Amino acid sequence: MASRAATFAEEGGSRRARGDFRVKSGARVAAVLDLFRQLKCPLRACEIGELLQLAPSSTNDLMKTLVEVGYLDFDRKAKTYFPGIRAAMFAQWLANEQPGLQRLEAFAHTLRDTSGENVVLFAHQQHQVQVISVTCGEIPPPGNIYEGASLPVFGTAAGGAVLMVKTPAELDEIARRTFRTKACGKAVVSMEDVVRKFKRRGYASSVREDIIPDNWAIALPLPAIAGRQSIVVGLGGPIARVRDHERELAELTRNTIFSCFGQRPVSLR
Repeated sequence: MASRAATFAEEGGSRRARGDFRVKSGARVAAVLDLFRQLKCPLRACEIGELLQLAPSSTNDLMKTLVEVGYLDFDRKAKTYFPGIRAAMFAQWLANEQPGLQRLEAFAHTLRDTSGENVVLFAHQQHQVQVISVTCGEIPPPGNIYEGASLPVFGTAAGGAVLMVKTPAELDEIARRTFRTKACGKAVVSMEDVVRKFKRRGYASSVREDIIPDNWAIALPLPAIAGRQSIVVGLGGPIARVRDHERELAELTRNTIFSCFGQRPVSLR
């Protein structure tokens, strides 16, 4: 359990609980459920509090509430918590609604194992891309890459992969939401040029080094496997490891997408 707990910490588990959210208690509930998803074992309240860096009183109140609503079960003999039947029923319903999601985790681990780099799955949210899954490579990702974190569409590899499958009108709308003004024509023209380059070579890459310092990434859009959300996969690591091997890593990612989903990346159809 210790090694899995360390991995959870590397992937930003405590930040999800302590972050600056509009409703912190809601974020803490999500962090607790994420913790069980990552570690896949019963946990004591003290272990949960330590991993999420929560005060003992806050942890105990949160655990009791989740037990009361049926999302956690409490083993009185072992003094441990584990997801309850309501959480299992919710997960089963969602898995039935979006069966492609079941393949995402296996895909991420396969790509990490073959590349050695960090594999990050992103979902498009208006003018941002949100991290939905982090699978750590040989060198853990930077501090601002953790599940739940949001990055801009403009200027990131993941955002570039999103734009590869958007219409000009959709790109313009994303730009207006990003810059909060109607006068963003120059930014749109500039990004259109970048996206055309991405489309020609079949993958997106980092545009600005200041968003994620000392890190370089490539990204490709995934087939439509999760309802209406656009999901892209990013492969990232230190600049020296990734930037000089973009093409090989992109080809590896394309082949893994086809192997796991039976489809080519949507931008290449």
